[in-house]
Amino acid sequence: MFKMKKLIFILITMLFVSISVGCSADNTGGNDSSSDNNSESDSNSSSTDEVIELTLWNPSWKESIAPGLITEFEAQNPNIKVNMEFFPIDGMNNKYLLALMNDSGPDVMSIAGDWTAPFAQTGGLQPLNEFIEKDNLDLDDFYPGALQTANVDGSYYALPYRSETHALYYNKTLFEKNGLDPSKAPATFDELLEYSKKTTSDGTFGFGLVGHQVGNVSYQIMNFILSFGGEILNEDYTKSMLNEPEAIEAVKYYVDMHTEHGVAPESVMENDNTASRNLFQTGNVAMFLSGNYDIAPIQEANPDLDFGTALYPEKGERKLLLGVWSLAVTAFSEHPEAAWKLANFLAEPDNSVEYSTTFSARKSSADHEKYQDPLVKPFVEMIEYGVPMPAIPEMAEIRQIIHDNVQLAMMGQISAEEAMQTASDEVDAILE
Repeated sequence: MFKMKKLIFILITMLFVSISVGCSADNTGGNDSSSDNNSESDSNSSSTDEVIELTLWNPSWKESIAPGLITEFEAQNPNIKVNMEFFPIDGMNNKYLLALMNDSGPDVMSIAGDWTAPFAQTGGLQPLNEFIEKDNLDLDDFYPGALQTANVDGSYYALPYRSETHALYYNKTLFEKNGLDPSKAPATFDELLEYSKKTTSDGTFGFGLVGHQVGNVSYQIMNFILSFGGEILNEDYTKSMLNEPEAIEAVKYYVDMHTEHGVAPESVMENDNTASRNLFQTGNVAMFLSGNYDIAPIQEANPDLDFGTALYPEKGERKLLLGVWSLAVTAFSEHPEAAWKLANFLAEPDNSVEYSTTFSARKSSADHEKYQDPLVKPFVEMIEYGVPMPAIPEMAEIRQIIHDNVQLAMMGQISAEEAMQTASDEVDAILE
């Protein structure tokens, strides 16, 4: 466990540093998890007429997904009523953290995988080992990388339900227009740059580079570093690896796409992932890297766009971040067994397919018909190459450090080498 002074500093810092999004926090809304109907135990609640009320916190993108599953859960468990609340991703991490630190909030919360460790360190999450053992839950059915994010100091504090990786989107029409085979996507980073140069012409750009938004920039950079054979931290998460040759090479490649090769849109410093997707769907960029959640929005915005998806480019090895979302039960829930039942229900193989906008975290869901679309398959295949983000409370600060220094390099104020050396020094300082 972390020393108390360091833990308090980290948690306070996280209130101002969003892991996935901007810095504005929404600290309003939300219900206390207490219920007017208290019971001695949830375990025998199904044999009584008592109705237990649970509160479930979700990200806003589940507003059209969760209600159907909750209706099904309530039908199977007539003694449990689930009240759902939905929050925008902006400020969501901070809102959750404040709730946990103040022992107020929901019974169950949907959380990003790299939130699990810092949230558990507050004491606000319920260890789930006892429930897992009691229900004989098959942990081998979870992707190892996803399950790893839920384990903090030997205890499971969350149940993964969603996994995701990035892959390449490419515009077949622009490929053909610029003399490239529309059936063949770039397989390596050398080819990615070559194709980006060839498709940068007549007002279009080859690659939708991300230069804005902490979560988006840091995620892209970490994926590049891993794909170039580098690491973010050493094996025991005590030292930065950002100044190693592979990491510097990866960041230099990323920065040079903008500053030297000019294959990214001029608006790159204002472009987050959504902006890159919008530029792609309007035919203004030929390629970008993202998750499968962008397939449907692209098709809806431009049904006539002829595009494909392909495996993430490699440089020596395939390796990139595995994004994870999980369900956590709060330590202050008055109905922990009912809360566990809800979390376990949503994380079941079939239910997790519906509850996730990307992929289930369960291996047994890989053959689900939802994942057989040719546009989707590259993303499924990339899951086996995914590794979890370091599960330490300092990751919020680390991602901010990466973002800040890479932005300086992209603006030409410092070199990629200087950016990564500075970033590495700053990361080492907070890991001491």
